[in-house]
Amino acid sequence: MQRTSKRRLVGGATGLLLIGATLLSTGGALAAPSDGTTRHLYVGSDSNFVLNPGILSLTPVSVGQSTVTNVYVKNVDNQTLNHVVLTFDVAQTNLVIADKYGPNSGSCNPVAGVMTCDFGSLKARAERRFSLVLTATGAGDGSLDGTFVFNESTNPNGGNTQINTLEGTVTVGAASCDSLATFLPPGIAKTLVPDDGTACSGDGQRSGLKVPPNANGTTVEIDDDTLAVGCGSLACFGNAVSATVNNGDPVSPYLTWQIFYSNDVLGNINPKQVAFFHDGTLIPAGNKGLCKTASAVNCQDPYLVSSGGVTFFVRTPSNGLIKGAH
Repeated sequence: MQRTSKRRLVGGATGLLLIGATLLSTGGALAAPSDGTTRHLYVGSDSNFVLNPGILSLTPVSVGQSTVTNVYVKNVDNQTLNHVVLTFDVAQTNLVIADKYGPNSGSCNPVAGVMTCDFGSLKARAERRFSLVLTATGAGDGSLDGTFVFNESTNPNGGNTQINTLEGTVTVGAASCDSLATFLPPGIAKTLVPDDGTACSGDGQRSGLKVPPNANGTTVEIDDDTLAVGCGSLACFGNAVSATVNNGDPVSPYLTWQIFYSNDVLGNINPKQVAFFHDGTLIPAGNKGLCKTASAVNCQDPYLVSSGGVTFFVRTPSNGLIKGAH
C-alpha cells in the first residue's frame, strides 16, 4: 500500500465574519455621520454575526477537490447603509471560485474574472447570506482575498478609505491515494475515493465513502494511512480508515464505507470471515452481519470479488474509525 504522511487539512479560521467597518475620512480618522452615530457593516461566516470580523473560513481540501466559505453580511448600524458591494477575484492563490449558492447568492455574479456581490442598500439590521465554492488548483497555502465597500453610490469598485479587506486561508493537501478532503454542494451524493491521478492501481487498500445528499452541503475527510490495531479477540488486518463528515453530525440515512483489499493484503483470509469494528462497535462477518433491511446500519452489504481482491460495503450511522478484522 502506498504510504504517505497523514495530513491534517485545517481551515484558516473557524468562522466567517465581515468586519465591523467604520466610515473613515481620507486622513484615517473616524468620521461620524452628522447625527453623531457611527456606521458599521459586519461581514463573515459566523451566523451569529459576532466572531472574527474580516476573516473568511475555508473547509479542508485536497488538490482537485472543493472547499466552501459561508459569508454572512449584516448592517449592525441603526440606519441604512447605501450600495454595499463585495468583490472577489475568481482566480485566487491555489483556489478558483467555481460556484455560489445560498439565499442571497443571486446578487453575486462573475464578470470579467471578478465575482461581484452587489446588495444595494441595506436597512438597519438587514442581513444577507451566501456561500462560495472554490476548486483547489495547487497544493500548499491557499488563500481567498476580497474587499467590501459601502456608501459609494457611484463607484462600486471603491477608490477611497471606505474599502475594507477580507481574507481566508487553508492548507491544500496534495493529491494522494490514501487521503482526501472535499466539499459536496447541497443535494449532491457521491462516492469519494482518494486518488493521486494515477488511479492508484498498485495500492493494496482502496478506501472510499459513499455520502448521501445533504440540503446544506457536506464536508468530507478520508484517510487510510494508519495500520489497523486494537481489534480485541479478533486480528486486525490492513489499515484503519478514518472519516469525518460534517464534523461528526448525524448522517441520513447512513454512510456506506467502500473498502477494497487486494489479494496480497487478504492473504489466506476468507471474505466470509471478515468483520469490521466501527468506533468500538463490532459489525459481524458472514450472514450474521448482513444488512437485513433497506434502513439497517452497523451491517454489511454483500461484498464484491474481483480478480485483484475483494471490495466490502459497510453501512454506519455516522463517521469515525473503521477497521477490518477476522
